[in-house]
Amino acid sequence: MDLFLIKPRYRASPIRSIAALARSLRWDALALVDMAERANGMWRTVKPKPGSIRQTFDAMGPLKEIHQSLKLNIFSKVDFPEYLQGSLKGRDYVSNASLHKDKQILICEDVKGFFPSVGAAYVEDVWCGFFGFAPDVAKLLTKLTTKDGCLPQGCIASSFLANLVLWRHEPLLHAKLAQRGITYSRYVDDMVMSAATHLDKATQTWVIAQVYGMLARHNLKASRKKHEVFSATQPMIATKLIVNRKPSLSLKKRSQVRAQVRQLEIAVGTGLDAEELRDLANKAAQQVGQLGRFHKTQAEHLRNRIAIVRGTLPIEHPSIITAPSNAPLSQELSTGSLSSK
Repeated sequence: MDLFLIKPRYRASPIRSIAALARSLRWDALALVDMAERANGMWRTVKPKPGSIRQTFDAMGPLKEIHQSLKLNIFSKVDFPEYLQGSLKGRDYVSNASLHKDKQILICEDVKGFFPSVGAAYVEDVWCGFFGFAPDVAKLLTKLTTKDGCLPQGCIASSFLANLVLWRHEPLLHAKLAQRGITYSRYVDDMVMSAATHLDKATQTWVIAQVYGMLARHNLKASRKKHEVFSATQPMIATKLIVNRKPSLSLKKRSQVRAQVRQLEIAVGTGLDAEELRDLANKAAQQVGQLGRFHKTQAEHLRNRIAIVRGTLPIEHPSIITAPSNAPLSQELSTGSLSSK
């Protein structure tokens, strides 16, 4: 049986010159070249979230503007197959998990140090090989989208490039697995394979070997510590969601959300000021919002408890903006001379 390859597709003409690239990005060509030479120093380190060990970055100033232009004028013209689920419109960790619901077996792999391991050569291959851009254009874009010779995690362009970096071999992996009735998806560096029927040990070994082989062709490795195989007789977890029937949060996570709301209620009597309590309420509400995507009844009860706490806090009064008495409000708005009183 022939394999049916489903590939990402760029539906625009390749860019053959730096001048054409500049026109596409709405930038001056000389400024673009100058920016590429200075780009490596135009990044800031983002403070990690509590408990996270991942180092993320954000492009600064004009470089970030270029990345936004890349998103609007180049990446928006790429059709991404459904098996790519990371950082794309309408797709997230929930949609990724949904692809693997109600299966009999689940195999999960995590790419070890994914972003730091994607070297500039592989990014350049995306620009030159996948997009078909001229070599000098590809080299310039690589300078604009890499930091210290690798793909920086956290910025606008990196999420799209992460989806494309395996473009040469991932469609073949997907097709080979699909031929055996195995669903494949990748959520950035999380790779998930599942099947509606149980896979024997030999087939499981074959699946894992196929994944590891594809990664090795891109100088990437799977994290052995995060390798997991689940059967339907136990909780099956894909991108941190239980998928035995439909995506849902684990009992542990649900308990943590309830505990956060309880901590908020306890904090009311501890002498914290209103601003600190509002901050705790906002954080609890964010977690309850996530819970509500999967467990609406539980979330509604917790929202009501947060609302009771918020009802005890003094009302915030936003700054009132007024116009001088001798000038019409419309005039002040048009001149931008409104001031806080």
